[in-house]
Amino acid sequence: MSLSPCGIWARVRPAWRRDSWLAREQKDDEAHVQRSTRYFDEFRARQKKTIALFPSNGVSLKAAEQLLHLPDSVVEGPQAIAKGRKPLPPIDELLLAMGEPFPQPGWLPAAFSLLSQVTHSTPTGRAHMARYVDGTLRAHDISPEMLALALDVACLGSARLIGLSYLLLTRGDDTAKQYALGLEERALAVHNTARLVHWLD
Repeated sequence: MSLSPCGIWARVRPAWRRDSWLAREQKDDEAHVQRSTRYFDEFRARQKKTIALFPSNGVSLKAAEQLLHLPDSVVEGPQAIAKGRKPLPPIDELLLAMGEPFPQPGWLPAAFSLLSQVTHSTPTGRAHMARYVDGTLRAHDISPEMLALALDVACLGSARLIGLSYLLLTRGDDTAKQYALGLEERALAVHNTARLVHWLD
């Protein structure tokens, strides 16, 4: 049974980039407030834009608002969007920041580009999804290099998401910090092993 990088990659790629950027240590509380405001303003703006698109496509405004309404158990906080808000940094900048702890800090933008080739079925991606084995063409059989890269990125993304979630849920207690650090160390161990196959530095 082949393992598709599309499924692995698509599940982890958006959230861990943004959450890692949000959780980076700041010089003071004011810098953290500014970054948090910028982060949440991005999602408020996206939600507002999405709701505005529904009526022009035959969905009532009330139905659109209900569709995106969060459960009552979720505390939404202020809904106002800061004037002159700054959007989140571009993807490459987020990926470079995520890769800083690694010996090869520039590897994540390259990984993003390569895995996206498979996700979007480009010629490069298709080449990595077909192989000749003993003279027989095997379609939809992922190459070892792309599988190693997909697993590498999936481990890092999962470690970040789980570690950050635990920190948020426990308000950053020491046990959560140690657990998150342990996940990062394991992701780095996977990276070092996977690099022997995908050779991406």
